[in-house]
Amino acid sequence: MKILPSNEIDYSENHSKQQVSSQISGPPTPRFLPVPSESVLVPNDKTINILLLGETGVDKSIFINAFANYLTFDSFEQAESSEPIVIIPVSFVMTVGDNFEERIVKFGELDRFDNENVNTLGQSITQHCKSYTFDLKRNEDDNRRKVRIIDTPGFGDTRGLDQDDQNMEHILQYINNVTHLNAICFLLKPNTSRLHIFFRTCLIQLFSLLGLTSSNNIIFCFTNARSTFYTPGNTASLLKTMLVSASMDNISFKKENTYCFDSEAFRYLVALQNGIPFADEEKEEYQMSWSTSVKESNRLIDYINKELTEYRIENEWQTIKHAQFEISYMIRPILETMRNTLRNIILWKNTLNQFIKLNAKPLHSRATRCLSCKGDLEQVAEFWIFSTRTHTIEKNGCLMCMCSLDQHVTIDYALSYTRLNITSDDVQNAMVERLTALSHASVEFAHFLIHTAYSTKDDPFLNGLVEMIAEETYTCEIKISNNFNKQLCEELSKLANEYEQRMNKKKSIQENINLPTVYKFIKIISEYPVVHEQIIAVKKRHRMMIEEYEYEVQKM
Repeated sequence: MKILPSNEIDYSENHSKQQVSSQISGPPTPRFLPVPSESVLVPNDKTINILLLGETGVDKSIFINAFANYLTFDSFEQAESSEPIVIIPVSFVMTVGDNFEERIVKFGELDRFDNENVNTLGQSITQHCKSYTFDLKRNEDDNRRKVRIIDTPGFGDTRGLDQDDQNMEHILQYINNVTHLNAICFLLKPNTSRLHIFFRTCLIQLFSLLGLTSSNNIIFCFTNARSTFYTPGNTASLLKTMLVSASMDNISFKKENTYCFDSEAFRYLVALQNGIPFADEEKEEYQMSWSTSVKESNRLIDYINKELTEYRIENEWQTIKHAQFEISYMIRPILETMRNTLRNIILWKNTLNQFIKLNAKPLHSRATRCLSCKGDLEQVAEFWIFSTRTHTIEKNGCLMCMCSLDQHVTIDYALSYTRLNITSDDVQNAMVERLTALSHASVEFAHFLIHTAYSTKDDPFLNGLVEMIAEETYTCEIKISNNFNKQLCEELSKLANEYEQRMNKKKSIQENINLPTVYKFIKIISEYPVVHEQIIAVKKRHRMMIEEYEYEVQKM
């Protein structure tokens, strides 16, 4: 078996042609992601996407490895004689011999993203969402489908509920950028004494994004079930009680959507690779465990194929959480469009018949912008404009500067600027109307984020305007020929004052915008060409990050 990053599989040829050459001198140049075709950005609709959720310590990573083996090998004997599929590095303790000697069993290498934290007890082993794909065997129609399992950070992290909330927010952002889910799988242990308090919160937050109809796609899987004779055990009553108390009776918990597995057969296969001997009677037990788990794996896939309707993420459903994410993608595009519109209005007023066009390109996954470091200034149509200078964050800090990590913010795309000539007399009116519409929409969006979605206490649009004013003020201080930047600074200050007045007026009315109106604003503003191009860059980077964190199993 060979595990390859799926981005190397899907467009390795294009990737090699589009490698960005390193700069020998001068400031760091933004490293743009190769933009794959739309067919690469949108996963194959035939792929079965399974979102896997569960408490920290429930062994999701072990389960994924075992599940892949159960669905790949034709028999236990074939699995024994082959190298096991280990798509996620594993580490566990096994007791051997009459003296109960403890042996640490490890198999698989940490990948380039260090997604698996196998050495820190109590913390979620999986540090961020990552997906793994492998082929199913051909069915009776001679068709082959892929399974994509989306591995997620576990809830119940020892770092506390705040970390659980952060992990869940990351999970929701991740699935907001996939095309569909076939199943939402909760992995549990059958002999638990209580369900973690965050289990209910996880369901509530999941529905806050996907809506209640997604409950039809929920399935329950129990691992380590050999000890309870492959039943849900004590956990069944706890789960039923929780669903009733949380008024989630619409979530089915029956035989048809419940599956009991045991991962001991997989541990056995890995232990063989580590040279651990086993008695014949032990081998027989593992073989029985293998047979039962294979049957359950096939039953699960059959249920998904025949009984479940895939949940399309891209459908035009409306939830507060989804609107929050859509607005978050628009914050920088709106702010940059307003600033550049002001530049073009100033150029028009000075009868220069010039126009500055924005161009957006998605950046790599670890690209950030340092709030303390300044980029280089370039002159475009009389304006001094800071070029995008990206900083790359690694484990130990920033590779470009010594500033603290809290001074670095994620950046989805880099902007470049092109000067054009214009002659139309209708341009100014159109620019003024666009600026007014963007400013009004920004107030509605910010009010929604703060008072409806409760996703922030600060106003991201006002903060962005303040930062732009500071940037233009700094430009005027270091450049002598700064007349146009001074005008821009003054216009941005006026825009910020008008914005605050609108926001204060809206607060005084004490009326929250309703969800359909929010989506109406999202649709209108996102269709503005300049905003639209930047949003496309944001979403392309998010989709490509999904592919960056995806690995595919290939049979050798």
